[in-house]
Amino acid sequence: MEYFVGANLAAHAIIVNAGEDVSMKIISFAQQEPRAICVLSACGAISSVTLHQTTSGGTLTYEGRYDILSLEGSFRPSDDGVTKSRSGGLSVSLSDPDGQVIGGAVAGLLVADSLVQVIVGCFPTGHQLEQNREHAAALTAIPAPPISEEGTDGAYAAGLSPNVAVPGNNLMPGEEANQQSPSS
Repeated sequence: MEYFVGANLAAHAIIVNAGEDVSMKIISFAQQEPRAICVLSACGAISSVTLHQTTSGGTLTYEGRYDILSLEGSFRPSDDGVTKSRSGGLSVSLSDPDGQVIGGAVAGLLVADSLVQVIVGCFPTGHQLEQNREHAAALTAIPAPPISEEGTDGAYAAGLSPNVAVPGNNLMPGEEANQQSPSS
């Protein structure tokens, strides 16, 4: 699925079935996508995860059911003119049934225990963004019709809707301020 959030960002849902490697599904998607991607959110459960241990420099594998608290990461395409590759990585925070939290950089398998849904955002890199700007500059803009300012006060002329309260004057148009002083 693809949803366009803005001119340069598109959100995609990646569905990972139980028994599949979540990180490999994300990496596989990243390799098919010509743009950079970042993980926006994830939900589901994990049955096995291998994490990088910063203290020892090794890895540690956890087995059992862990709920995903957060999944973060990004992958960026790089092209040196000779080879095309991807750089990036993932980190995860998980909770076991007792509420114990583990997490760190994913250094191996991240196996789904249940259906896992990952939402990623795809966006152009700097070079691609510059190409998009050049293309947009070549297009002719269509001006919007003018907004009538007849019978408006300063709030309407500023583009505010008649049903929006102006800060410092929480009166709706047509209401008068109550001139009573507060009682002591």
